[in-house]
Amino acid sequence: MISIIKFKDLSLKLKLYLCIALFVLLPLILMGFYLNYQFAELNEKKTYDTVLETLKQTRQNFDSIITDTDDKSKRIVANQLIQDFANGKYSKKKDYDKIYWDINNWLDEILGSRQNYKSISLYSTQEVIFEKGMQVSELDPSVMERALSLKGKGFWVTSSGEIEYYRGIMDLNKYGKMIGIERFNLDEEKIYQFFKGVKSYDNAHIYLLDSKGIILSSTDRGEIGSNFKKLVPIQKGFSQEEGFVKTLFDERANVAFFYTINETNWRLIQVIPETSFSMLRRTINLILLITILLCVSFGLLFSFVQHKYLLRPLQKLRREMMKLKSGNFNIQLEVDSKDEIGEISNGFMRTVTQLKETIDDVYIGKIKQREAELKALEAQINPHFLYNTLDSIHWLALKEKNYEVSEQIEALAEIFRHVLNKGESFITIRQEISFLENYMFIQKRKYGKRIKLNINVDQVLMDCKMPKLVLQPLVENAIVHGLEPIVEGGNIEVSITRVPQGVLFTVSDNGTGTDESRIHQMMTDQKEAKNVFALKNIDERIKINYGPEYGLHFTSTYQVGTQVKVYIPMIK
Repeated sequence: MISIIKFKDLSLKLKLYLCIALFVLLPLILMGFYLNYQFAELNEKKTYDTVLETLKQTRQNFDSIITDTDDKSKRIVANQLIQDFANGKYSKKKDYDKIYWDINNWLDEILGSRQNYKSISLYSTQEVIFEKGMQVSELDPSVMERALSLKGKGFWVTSSGEIEYYRGIMDLNKYGKMIGIERFNLDEEKIYQFFKGVKSYDNAHIYLLDSKGIILSSTDRGEIGSNFKKLVPIQKGFSQEEGFVKTLFDERANVAFFYTINETNWRLIQVIPETSFSMLRRTINLILLITILLCVSFGLLFSFVQHKYLLRPLQKLRREMMKLKSGNFNIQLEVDSKDEIGEISNGFMRTVTQLKETIDDVYIGKIKQREAELKALEAQINPHFLYNTLDSIHWLALKEKNYEVSEQIEALAEIFRHVLNKGESFITIRQEISFLENYMFIQKRKYGKRIKLNINVDQVLMDCKMPKLVLQPLVENAIVHGLEPIVEGGNIEVSITRVPQGVLFTVSDNGTGTDESRIHQMMTDQKEAKNVFALKNIDERIKINYGPEYGLHFTSTYQVGTQVKVYIPMIK
């Protein structure tokens, strides 16, 4: 608890440095060492697996020659010509020679182009009766005994530098009687070709061993046929049919990759110095060291940047805030950035300025508010006075039987009453239309038949509420700016319809039209707003009452006309 309190009391600068060291650099270094170890182990395992898979690609070649040898030996046993030859069923030397060459030609056919054998020999139970290829030695008696015991099953025999396959030739007419032995001598050079190209690492060696540890073939050509003593420690590590083991070889650390050829129990072994794989580990360690140094360097650079652009501005802001705390409004804070600290500083400056202005203007504001209330009362008194005066003139005109003047004054009085509306800002659509009709009654005395007004209203909407004085200013604009300049006058169409947004008021005329973009510019420019006072007033009142999604939309085209649409929600 004490340590936490002390940390909380440290300066922001020290907190920043400690956080960078404890929560950035230290975890990064620890994670780097851990990932380096894991990645090196994983990559080593993956590399070893890849080397083993590459070595195992030779398995198909060994399986192919073993299967092919077994298949050919079976065909030889089943051949009737060889059965007769082994049984000695020929009477003359001429017959012997003929059968001999028939066998030779038949073997050429089954061997085809794949000459993987140094020789193929046939033995009777006593001597060689047929040889194809190099001359072979006499049979070992143990081979004869084994062939007899296996009763026609093939088997491999390996000795110093020799790879041989034997199968007893059983008499097909007498069960269990062996009449001869066939012998295949594999060509070691052909075996060597299977794995010669696999040697892809410096100082790597490949050995083909039989079950006794004799080297049948090797990339070290001088070791063939020997019982290689150096492979004994490696063979002790073999506990599976395939895999890899780390061991000493030539007094150096090596990795031995191997797999077993199941049919023969031979092993193909590739021995690669462990240093061949250490280059990647050294590279990873170098990358880790460079990364740590870069992190430390960037951590220091980060600290410098944070001090200059974060801590120093905060310290300045703190000093000025302490001034305000003591009641000193003489704040001097230079802000030259637009980041969050710059925004906070600017906000602080604006707050100080507004606070000072509020303190200075609070009494003046109260006085102005009182004056505005008085003016509002006066504004209500003047229309009442005018309404009462017009009513008196109306009755005087009736008394004098001046009915035309009486009607005009009555319509004007209705207009004033509509404007007053007992101080209410909202009326029904029915009342707004009545007000518009009274206004047009007066205008027709001036324009006669030049101006025609058509009003189309959805009767369902007649009792809906709306702000007063929306349609009359729009119709007045249409008359003054659109139709009055035209000698023959024109038409004004007023429609009130229901739309998804609520209620749509549309006022259209076929007057002179105007510059639509100019009108929009004046509505957004405070200095020129007085030139479109009626439009802006209607738009602002509606937005204030209902929100920014409602309001006025103005379109106009020269010599075609003008259309104004006003949207409000439907409220009953």
